[in-house]
Amino acid sequence: MLLQVRDRDDTIMATDNEAFSVRPVFIGWITLLIQLPLQLFFTLWSGGFFGGMIEATGLFGRGSNMPFIVFGATGFFAVPVIAYFGRKLNYSRTEYRFFTDRLEFEEGFFSINEKVIRFHDVSEVTLHKGILQRIYGLGTIYLATQATGSSGNFNPFVALGFGNVSASGVSVRDVTDPDQMFEKIRGLVDGQRG
Repeated sequence: MLLQVRDRDDTIMATDNEAFSVRPVFIGWITLLIQLPLQLFFTLWSGGFFGGMIEATGLFGRGSNMPFIVFGATGFFAVPVIAYFGRKLNYSRTEYRFFTDRLEFEEGFFSINEKVIRFHDVSEVTLHKGILQRIYGLGTIYLATQATGSSGNFNPFVALGFGNVSASGVSVRDVTDPDQMFEKIRGLVDGQRG
């Protein structure tokens, strides 16, 4: 449906209504679980690297394990805090707006990504429901275009809240009632192909 909107110069512009809008659902413990391998790596790395540097200076005395413990503990607790709040802030800004001919979305917090995907450019619509997503009735819908390929790539920095959740493809992540949402989106895409 087209609406007529007048701008400041009384010029009539045609805009269309939004078909629907969806936001991702944030589940904190899943974010913490996903970043666990990074947390363990940074715990060992920061404890070894920074603890070793401080140990070499002798600030805590020679032969003390204290620098290794302090920096390891800092890495162990800092990584999940950054991951949790980074992803939470990222999801709070993310909104997918579906129109009859396109998808417009804005996502990110540390870095902002705005994108418009025309449905006639979408070559494939895929629904993915991981085991943790299924527990909460969530899913991810991936829209493949010629520019993005047919499946998303894993980006470990997304788990920390850095980067954008769809920088490696067009993923509508962690949506509720994914089966119904998949059918709606597929219907919009198929409507533009015919």
